[in-house]
Order: sequence, then structure tokens, then C-alpha cells
Amino acid sequence: MVGIKKILIGLGIGGGLAAGGTYLWRLRKTSVNLEIVPTVKVHKVDLEGLVLRVDVTLKNPSNTGLKLKFPFVKLLIKGSSIGSSQAVNRDVALPPHGEARFEAIMIRIPMFSLLSTAKGLLTAVQKGEAFKISVMTMTTIDLGWKTVPYETTDEVQLIAPKNASK
Repeated sequence: MVGIKKILIGLGIGGGLAAGGTYLWRLRKTSVNLEIVPTVKVHKVDLEGLVLRVDVTLKNPSNTGLKLKFPFVKLLIKGSSIGSSQAVNRDVALPPHGEARFEAIMIRIPMFSLLSTAKGLLTAVQKGEAFKISVMTMTTIDLGWKTVPYETTDEVQLIAPKNASK
């Protein structure tokens, strides 16, 4: 009787470890499969600088639902930061095989930065030309018992409207 009890306890512990390992493997695979698609548009040009509108779509192609923090966005030109979004402490549910879209994240680039670090961006906006800009998107995946940071950097084509400088 004691032998059967030990076997059942061992099977229970082994089954729990196997289930936990499978869960962790699926979450790791999910974070690898998580896709972030940013878009950047010129929103406004004025004497204070340039305001860019960033829309971010998070895509979850896996069978596992996720709980994430609202994404933090940083804009870079040739590796140098030119502006970032506000940090928002809000949880977002990302269902399995679903998407979450975050629209109108406004990032102001001051005129001083435009004249020093991002002079090429200012010239492209004034001429209505395309310009490549890097978008670093950062979020945190909440596993319940642990949070895992997730970030990706994508290069996007910023196309300024012809009348942006007016």
C-alpha cells in the first residue's frame, strides 16, 4: 500500500512538472512569435518642432493568450534617440490568434533635436520625401508569476505629406 502511494505521488509531481514545462515552452515560443507592426506618419509641423503619429499593432499568432503592458515607443535615427512616447501603466489582453492596435501615440520631436540630430528628417519632411526611421517598441509580457521584457526594433518608411511644412 505504501509503494502505491509513493508511485501516485511521484506520478502527480512528474505530471505537474511536465505540464509546467510545456506551459513555459509554449510561452517562450509565443514571445518569439509575437509580431509588432509599427507605422509612423507626420501629424504636425510647427515652430516648436515636429509631431509624429505612431500606430502599433501587436499580433499574436499562437494558441496562448497574453497579458501585456501598453507598448512604449522610442524613435531612432542611425541609432540615436530623437523622441519617445509616454510610459503608460495599463495592461492589455492579447487573445490567441488575435491583435491589439494602439493608435495615435503622439511623439513630439523638439526643433532643437531636428536641427541637430535629425536634420535629414526635417529636410525630408519639408520636401515631402520618404525617410527611414527606426521604431523601437518595448512591452512586458505578464506570465502571472513573472514578467518578461520584450522589445523589437523595426525600420519603417516615413512619408511626409506634401503640405506638412505649411
